Amino acid sequence: MKQDMLQMGNRLRKVREEIFRETRQVFAERCHLTENHLGKLERGELFISIKTLIKICDATGTSSDYILYGESENKNLTVRENIDFFLDRSSKEELRMYFKIVSSIVEIKEK
Repeated sequence: MKQDMLQMGNRLRKVREEIFRETRQVFAERCHLTENHLGKLERGELFISIKTLIKICDATGTSSDYILYGESENKNLTVRENIDFFLDRSSKEELRMYFKIVSSIVEIKEK
């Protein structure tokens, strides 16, 4: 059981560090968790509750199967990696244009 908790924590840390490239504090805010709670999960000190798992999956697009078992290709992470790859190679003008487009979509979605 402890080993499973450590593996889940490692997968959660991988999502935070490698996919989102966020600090624990920023990632915790994204997932509506406290930094302390997230740290305990990443270190395998707490077993993840269903409520917390749902928060993390909703906030990151990560599948619960990936966090719990390390299984299934996480298509949402692949999308995130592709977007990051694309944005990293964009000019400042292109980034401004993309920001305007995404901001407009978010604004429409919130209505």
